[in-house]
Amino acid sequence: LAGREFEVIPLPGVTCGQVGLATTLSNGCRIVFCAEAIHSPGRLARIAPLQYNYNDLSGAIGAYASARRLSELNVDALLPSLGEPMLDHCEDALSRLRTNIEAMVSVRPWGAGMVREFEAEDLEQVTEHVWLDRKSVANTWFLVADSGKVMAIDYGYDIAMAGGWPGYPKKDRRRALLHGLKSLEARVGARRIDVVLVSHFHDDHVAGIPVLQRLHGTECWAPANFAELLEHPEAHTFPCGWPFPITVQRKLDLDQTFEWEGFVFHLAPMSGHTRFSALIGFEADGKRFAHTGDQYFFGEGVESFEKNSRMQNHVYRNGALLDGYEQSGKWMLDWRPDIVLQGHQPPMFTDEHFFRHIAEWSHDYADLARDVMPLGDDETHFNLDSWGGWIWPYRIVQDSLEPFTVEVTVRNPLPYAATLAVELQGPIGWSTTQETLFAGPRREVRCQLTMTPNARCRRQPIAVSLVADGKPFGQVAEALVTIGNGSVW
Repeated sequence: LAGREFEVIPLPGVTCGQVGLATTLSNGCRIVFCAEAIHSPGRLARIAPLQYNYNDLSGAIGAYASARRLSELNVDALLPSLGEPMLDHCEDALSRLRTNIEAMVSVRPWGAGMVREFEAEDLEQVTEHVWLDRKSVANTWFLVADSGKVMAIDYGYDIAMAGGWPGYPKKDRRRALLHGLKSLEARVGARRIDVVLVSHFHDDHVAGIPVLQRLHGTECWAPANFAELLEHPEAHTFPCGWPFPITVQRKLDLDQTFEWEGFVFHLAPMSGHTRFSALIGFEADGKRFAHTGDQYFFGEGVESFEKNSRMQNHVYRNGALLDGYEQSGKWMLDWRPDIVLQGHQPPMFTDEHFFRHIAEWSHDYADLARDVMPLGDDETHFNLDSWGGWIWPYRIVQDSLEPFTVEVTVRNPLPYAATLAVELQGPIGWSTTQETLFAGPRREVRCQLTMTPNARCRRQPIAVSLVADGKPFGQVAEALVTIGNGSVW
């Protein structure tokens, strides 16, 4: 700009999208136009906007991280949008601000000690080639090859956007920032992440991937059973998704092996926390590893498993199946990893007590569900998550009154094989097609159905109805149709 080079510095705080503009003057002076990252030594112009949701103070965590980021730049002058220029003693001004923010958040239940995480080491070495990024919200694990290339397993939010996680934020309160790269370069000499391998589709595990792809050309490898959820967030309504498309360069089949830089991986299906996930097994440094996503949590940490408690972490809207933990448990007991990498807890060094928990988890999960729901083998039900099915894509957007086709998935709720009558239903005057399918007990089947609209609309609900062996189960899934109102969904 005007013949001068600027660097855009992410400075979350009063808004999560706030940025600063840094440049170096001809006399060597490093200056930053820092927006509202600081107002004057030790102070912000406003703190009310730091409450992103309701009773939280999420933006304060970002403001602390921004002050720390500005300190790392060794600036000579800070030029705020609200406040007077600070032309000297910038580090003292920023240090006082960090101290004051820490005092403000420390008296909140979720805030005690939160900001001190920024002063801890970024990376924790697990084995020679495996590292944990301690500055990620959902754990990012790095596998560093002898060639110097780096694979990340998951890459979500930096802790600057964590805010104590008082509640699941709206998409305009979420922002992906780079994390781990400076420490990787300092510790192992790597300047980029070559590949991100994804464990499941939730935003706290994938939000940072597009930033890596845009700035570093990083590839995304994802299991085939949920890769489309990453590529087409507008086409589904499963919760916790990142609302922007992620390019998947390689789709990996489950129950198959693949290789990266001499490491051999195998993926296995997993349902519990979400059915759109995969167990990841590999060997490194003479150890067997398993990445289990967010499937297994322990209530008393992971230092000892002898008298620990098992936490249930399934989310019904994510696709929770009655045999989900039995499925993953069998794989874990067969693979018997030495070290388990998980989504939000430190590495787990397994022993016999750990595997006892894994075996018992399967029964706990299913027995608890059967106690509170009619899930018997001879009963009629839509499994633990109560899904009758879904429509893909969830959002249909087109300019004209042309027929559109969707893929419909329905589940047989009966304990025996049945004939399923499936029909799209919409407003009066919209013509539709129907199909008759055959499905085994509790099995899911798919078909394509077509609907022809007769009027412009915006987010008009349509539904699929299900009749199983003559028994009507009503409308079991919905989608939204927009005709002639542009492409915004």
